[in-house]
This record gives sequence, structure tokens and C-alpha cells, in this order.
Amino acid sequence: MISISDFKVVVKITDMSAMVTSMQLYESIHGNVKGILHVEDKLGFFDHFFAGAALTPVEISYTYLTETCNIDMYIDGVTDQVINKMGKSYNVTLSSALNLNTAVTRICNSYSGTSNDILQLIWNETHGEQELKKDSVTISKGKYVVPNISADECINNIVNTAYDENKTGMFLYQRLADGGKTRFTSIHTMNNNVFKPAGTPFVIRNEELTLENATGLHGTIGTSTSFVLKEYNRDFIAKLAGGLWGSKITEIALDESTNKVQPVQEFTDIEKTKFSLSKNLYSYKIGTGGDTSSPKSLFTPDSSVSEEIILNMKYRLFNTLLAVNNVVAIPNLGCGMTIFVDQGNNGISATRSNGKYLVANITHNYIMDDGEMNYSQNLNLVREGDA
Repeated sequence: MISISDFKVVVKITDMSAMVTSMQLYESIHGNVKGILHVEDKLGFFDHFFAGAALTPVEISYTYLTETCNIDMYIDGVTDQVINKMGKSYNVTLSSALNLNTAVTRICNSYSGTSNDILQLIWNETHGEQELKKDSVTISKGKYVVPNISADECINNIVNTAYDENKTGMFLYQRLADGGKTRFTSIHTMNNNVFKPAGTPFVIRNEELTLENATGLHGTIGTSTSFVLKEYNRDFIAKLAGGLWGSKITEIALDESTNKVQPVQEFTDIEKTKFSLSKNLYSYKIGTGGDTSSPKSLFTPDSSVSEEIILNMKYRLFNTLLAVNNVVAIPNLGCGMTIFVDQGNNGISATRSNGKYLVANITHNYIMDDGEMNYSQNLNLVREGDA
């Protein structure tokens, strides 16, 4: 691991970084940055700075190699406090400032336009001047009537039904490397956002330690000895049956059904209702060149399956899950980027699970060791099938 420098954790106006023995910051394509600080408090800091009902702001900053990271968060509680003669130790839970805004703001309005347009209007109403980076062009559109619900629930409804010009689903998330900036990005855009810090695609590798790469900092960046294929086609039958790879959907109209009640013959007889199928069952057909043998289109205006299709596409993305732990931290790598994996340098350790992956989440680990804060990353990488 490589150490960070200029580490600061400022609560209100006081730098408490000397008390922090470890820190974890977590980013994911599913939402905002979160974190935990482990504090060894021998100065009574807890009693002076964590009193009252108001949320306490925290500013975290450090330098890793030549890159500087700055992020603003809020303290969202203190847990596992242990008190002894020398003082207190406890964990401080950190939450993104945006979590507060979406939780306390309620939306009661109506909006029209594309998903990008509607999300931007709600974003302005909820977060003011906070930047929203829209990386993809959305073609999903309509009118959205919001019946006085929390901004968090309102935004989730938009994200879950939005899709881009390539018909892929959308994610709303933060990256640590962006300083807390929020992104609205499609699966297609993320899959094509290859991480190229030096102009060539970066490869996370299981590299044998040699004198040459052990003495050079840059030679070890992105290396790990812990690759775990946590899921590969797990519960495949259930996923297939659930329609993750598509289902032929037949819509049945019951507009000509009748309800005929048979007289009771015995005490144990139970009345049963039978419905006859509509004569117009196959009246709506699609096809090319006059071909009308295909079933009804899934994307007709009166069909309600489009939301399910978008969600299934997101679930498929997590069909293969590769965990890479204790990675020598890669500067500027963020969730929503794609990266390549090489798990071995010989025929035995080479595997079909090598190749291109999407970074679904990163846990940034900072641990104090002999006066220095060492930095490593745990990555969860995903892709659909073997592609």
C-alpha cells in the first residue's frame, strides 16, 4: 500500500485528523458516497462537537501521489463507543450532503419532457446550485405528476424508468474522485467509459512481486493478490424464468367473458367462475413485409412492461461479480468506469473471468500504520455473462 499525505478531517473549524486511526469511504453506482471514521478520542472531542440535534458538517481532504481529493459530508451518528480511563473510542458515520436534501425535501408538482429534463427540474428544486452531470442522452419522456412524496422516492422513480438513446437503463451516483459531483449515466455510456489514465486501458493485475516493481511506486499501482469470483450465473434458472433475458408476453383481453353459475348439486360443491378468451386476442399484430405472425409488440403505447425491461437490464449487469481486494490504490478510478482484469501471468491462473468489467463500487480503505495513513481499495466489478 502507498500512503496519503496532507490528511485532514475538519469538523466545524477543528482538525481532528490526529484522532482518526482508520477511515472507509464507499462509492457505488447505486447512490451517494458514504463513510466511517474510527476515532481514538483522548481530548473529550465527542462531548464538545457532537452535542445537539443539528447535523455536523465534515470536510475531508488528502493528497495521494499527485492527486488531491476533497469531499464535504455530514456526521450521521456515532456508534460502538467504548469508554476507558484513557478516553473514548467510537465510529463516526458519514453521509453525503445530498442525502440530507433528498430526505427532507418533499415534491408536489408536475413535470413534462425527457427523463433528463424532469430530473434536472426536480434536482434544481431539491439541491439548488449543486451540479448534476448528465452523461447520457435520454429518450424516455412523458408527464410526471408527483403527489407530495419525498425527493428521494421521486428521483428513484425517474431513475428506474429512464433509458438512453441506446435503450439501456440509467444510474444516479457520486464518485469520490469527482469531489461529490453527481452523475446521471446509462449502462451503455458506462460500458464505453474505459479508464485510461495514461492513454491506454488500465489493467488490474495479479502481478508477481519482483525487486523492480517493489522499489517503484507506479509499478505496483493496481496490483492485488486477492481475486474472488463471488457470483457467476448464480440462480440462473430462476433468473431465466423471471424474464431477465426476455419473455414472450401475450396480452389477453377478457372483454367478452361471461359468468355462468351452475346450480349446487351437493353440499361440498364450490362455485367456479370461468372466463372465455376474447375473439380479438390476436387483432394487434406486428411484422415486416405484411407478416402478421408475430405476437403483439412489447412497446405499444398501452403496454406497461417497459419499466420491467429496464430493471431486468440492470439486474443482468450483476450476473457476474468479481471482488478484487487490497488493491494498491488507483488514483482517479471511480465507479461507473470500465477496467480490464488479468488474474495471472501463466496458463494455470489465467481464466475466462479475465477481461473487461464495470466498476460497480469501490471501498476506499485508509489505515494508520506507524504514523502514516496507508491507502488501498476494494473493488466490486460486474458484467453480464462472459462479455
